[in-house]
Amino acid sequence: MADMIILRTAKPVSRVEVARSFSYKLNCAIHGGAPYESRDFFCSQKAECAIEDAAEVSAALYAFCRAQVLASVREYIADMNGQRARRGQPAVDTPADIQGAA
Repeated sequence: MADMIILRTAKPVSRVEVARSFSYKLNCAIHGGAPYESRDFFCSQKAECAIEDAAEVSAALYAFCRAQVLASVREYIADMNGQRARRGQPAVDTPADIQGAA
């Protein structure tokens, strides 16, 4: 069996799969959570594309993942501030790195 080798010509690669992700760790203690409490937000996407479009597709996937994660973080902070308001505590500002980030 070891001497059986199947030979075939290599086909040039014309399509590639691109995968991108984005993650964010939020320190919940500054938003009313317990000390050392954190929340992790993560998004991962992949797409198949022509090799010449890989850089553009990669950038688009990264932008999509980043926008999804930061929208979730803003939503979580708004929920935490709502809980603070119900307890009669002042709201905490959204971190500058995610304010209005898209």
